Amino acid sequence: MRTRIPLPSFVLALLLLPVLAVAAEAKEATEAKPSADELVRQVDKRMSMQSDYRGVVRIRETRKDGIERLIEMQVYRRDSSQNFLMVITQPRNLAGGGYLRIGKNLWEYNAALGHWERTTRRANIVGTIACEGDFDRSRLSEDYTAVDEGEEVIQGTRYRKVYLSARPDTEVSFAHLRLWLDPDLNIVKRIGYAPSGRVLRTDLVRSYQKLKDPVTQQPIIHYREVFEQEEEEGTQLVVRYEDVQLAPLSPNLFTKSWLEGRLR
Repeated sequence: MRTRIPLPSFVLALLLLPVLAVAAEAKEATEAKPSADELVRQVDKRMSMQSDYRGVVRIRETRKDGIERLIEMQVYRRDSSQNFLMVITQPRNLAGGGYLRIGKNLWEYNAALGHWERTTRRANIVGTIACEGDFDRSRLSEDYTAVDEGEEVIQGTRYRKVYLSARPDTEVSFAHLRLWLDPDLNIVKRIGYAPSGRVLRTDLVRSYQKLKDPVTQQPIIHYREVFEQEEEEGTQLVVRYEDVQLAPLSPNLFTKSWLEGRLR
């Protein structure tokens, strides 16, 4: 019978080194690559704030026939209570109207008629291809489930692609979304789809602005300029987010009477 001679411990260690190295690399790769759902949560976190928000949105709309329209709105948000208000200041024939959300109820106000009407997040804002969700807080992780579509290299930069599907019983602007995220987890491209899979709108985020939440003292990433194109009609928007301020707002702001009183 052949006698087995035990290997010295240092020899065993040398033999195990390649195996341990492969295992370590695999673990490191797994840790370095978060799941699709985690990516979306991080996107929301980087764009979320506890402070109240106010800013001005300026939109240049260009239709396929070349006709242009300029729109300006004041935006107010209190994300802690999901309150949201948009006040139209241009064009003049729509000035004084707006959109008000209290909790989960979204209302559209026609200043010329003095009339309120229930609306949804899917409805277009001021007759454009923009939706309420474009100007509200980022809540992708709440409204969608995510699937990782890997990476795409564009001009030497690796972008993570994520495909989102709306969760059951959620009210969203698009049934499906496809996102391109840069290495810092900024959305650089976004495509919105109908339930059938038909492309509805393509967005290119041209630039961001860096803010600081005065409540948490944490940095925040916020849109500065977004290009939006509607697929079927070819209408294009350039949306600019300007004059952003993070500071407490009056609780009376998020009421129907406050918006109605602006014209009295």
